[in-house]
Amino acid sequence: MGKTDLPQIITIAIFVISYILIFSGRLERSVAALIGLFMMVSAGYAFDFMNFEEALLHVNWEVVILLFGMMTYVGLMEKTGFFRYIGIKAIKLSKGNPWLIFLYLSLITTFVSMVIDNVTTILLMIPLTVEIAEMLEINPIPVMLGEAVLSNIGGVGTMIGDPPNIMIGLVSGYTFNDFVVHLFPPVMVALIVSTILAGVIYRKWRRVEAKNIDKLMKLDPSRYIRNKRKMKYYLYLLFAMIFFFASQSYTGISPSFVALAGGVMALVISTEGPKEAFKAVEWPTLVFFIALFALVGGLDEVGLLSGLANGIASISSNVLLISILILWVAGISSAFVDNIPITAAFIPVVSSLMVDYNSGLLWWALAMGVGLGGNITPIGSSAGVITMSLSKRYGHGITNREWLKFGTVTGIASMAVCTAFLLIMV
Repeated sequence: MGKTDLPQIITIAIFVISYILIFSGRLERSVAALIGLFMMVSAGYAFDFMNFEEALLHVNWEVVILLFGMMTYVGLMEKTGFFRYIGIKAIKLSKGNPWLIFLYLSLITTFVSMVIDNVTTILLMIPLTVEIAEMLEINPIPVMLGEAVLSNIGGVGTMIGDPPNIMIGLVSGYTFNDFVVHLFPPVMVALIVSTILAGVIYRKWRRVEAKNIDKLMKLDPSRYIRNKRKMKYYLYLLFAMIFFFASQSYTGISPSFVALAGGVMALVISTEGPKEAFKAVEWPTLVFFIALFALVGGLDEVGLLSGLANGIASISSNVLLISILILWVAGISSAFVDNIPITAAFIPVVSSLMVDYNSGLLWWALAMGVGLGGNITPIGSSAGVITMSLSKRYGHGITNREWLKFGTVTGIASMAVCTAFLLIMV
């Protein structure tokens, strides 16, 4: 179709209005995205640059299906009490030592976030953290911050740990193993650096003596398990899913199909009716993804994204410099805007840049930027927003100053670590 300046101006205006609605908080983000989609498709019909069928072609249905499958699985696994069980086990191992509680719960959240969406992990861990901290009469804020910040770091380490990675993986064609090989090492270094910083920042809190340790040691983790038999089956299923994710390059089986199969098998194991089982699925999030893909598709149809890619490419012919630029621009953007829409906007740009550079460094830079930049502010990631909200609900509100002291420092340090790794990856 022919493209003129007017459609480009209109699509930019719609895109900006939509993002303002999404991030203003006045409307639920899925509703705001749907309003943006309605405006974009209406403009597409009016100015002949995109119809509804073409808008749907921009939706990455593999991402939607993968998220649906994982949400179904995690929701059913949570009902068995597995997450509270491992949390209590870890806390008992700490014997009431605040620093060990920080390490054990934060690291559990980190590594669980590598295979399960970190938002779900945070929703499960924060209530347990507050409950135990109140029992021991210690301040739970450092632990909650550790769980939120380190879960964001952990989510970058695998293809399925974070929605942006899922989006990048399914568009770029990189496998589960590719993500582990290229992103797990920088994530581990960023994790170590962040833990050291936490030890320094919370050095006074670490010396606080916990109370009621006898009460803690009497807790029986097994009583938190609601269905041991189902829990075992779900764990076997998780191992099978990870195996098929990791063997994609040999089997050729799509990660989306693996996740969908896992969700279906979890439904069979649960013996619950679909209506009850699907309550765990975050339907507004799936709608948000669909609307967002189509919304960004409008920019692509009028040539704006390819123009942006050409503009970035004109800055330098050095792929390392371009990659570092993507890392920090995506990272700083993700500090103030949720990383899912930032990723959705950047993916077509990086895809265009790949035509000239043909280097995976661009994709890894984007993944690290959007994943780690969200730690710089409390509104930069879904896990951060939920942690701030839950902390207030449970009477231990995390202030912006407290986030700045730990989250911002570790966010910038992690970005610096990733910059160093880009130098190594070239």
